[in-house]
Amino acid sequence: MKKKIRIIANPFSGNKDGSKIRNVVDRYLEKSLFDYEICLTAYPGHATELSAQAAAASYFAVIAVGGDGTINEVASVLKGTKTALGIVPMGSGNGFAYHLDIRRNVRKAFVAINGCKTMRIDTGTANGRFFINVAGLGLDASVAYNTRKNKKRGFYPYLLNAIKETLRFKSLKLNIVADGQDYSGLYTSVAVANASVYGYNFSIAPEADLSDGKFDVILLKKANVISYFLAVPRMLTRTIHKSPIIHYFKASEIYIKQEDKCFFHLDGEGLIMEGDITFCNVPASLDVLIL
Repeated sequence: MKKKIRIIANPFSGNKDGSKIRNVVDRYLEKSLFDYEICLTAYPGHATELSAQAAAASYFAVIAVGGDGTINEVASVLKGTKTALGIVPMGSGNGFAYHLDIRRNVRKAFVAINGCKTMRIDTGTANGRFFINVAGLGLDASVAYNTRKNKKRGFYPYLLNAIKETLRFKSLKLNIVADGQDYSGLYTSVAVANASVYGYNFSIAPEADLSDGKFDVILLKKANVISYFLAVPRMLTRTIHKSPIIHYFKASEIYIKQEDKCFFHLDGEGLIMEGDITFCNVPASLDVLIL
């Protein structure tokens, strides 16, 4: 019997008529294995609705075609169900796809889908809001927030915005308690990582494990601007957690008390947060199609 899957594509991550995703499905999907349908999202939250319908109908998998934002929408309602998440990376950063070693390779994505091999992974919440890859606050969140307002997408607009934000960002006074331990201090950013990669192969948490029941927490200490720029190559060499301006540890629950409004992000979606934030790891809560 064929496995039923729903392929959900963000048209803004390909082309508006959906021909791009239809072409790659025709080329790479093993059609003898699947009874499939392709759905294009029409508005924010549409991917969540379509995914919830598929999970309620006991589909084998929902395939998210797009970037980390589309993956977040789809995965948020597959959590706790028997319907697996598959991904086809067609976004900008594709951080979660990099962690799974699919990277930006559409062919490899379909190798994982056709193989039907699943892994049960952890997910996370921040004040009850779902994330699957990386969440946090501070400098990286300000970059995400301001990049979202930029009509231009891709690596170079993101890089230019990151440089601009780094030059003007001020450190935050944060009271942080993680699994009962106090880590309070002045920090420029806090990354709470379920997976390892922000996007574009920039690894913020090289030792992140999707099934260990814990987050990798990266605290960027207050330092001079030059130190921040010198630390960036460490993300590409997967040694950022060993930098002298980083405090790194693992924890399953992190509580952060901060005095003012701050920039905040969930899987790259930049927001502004006011008040305290609690991050909780949700162990073994989602099936993902892997290589």
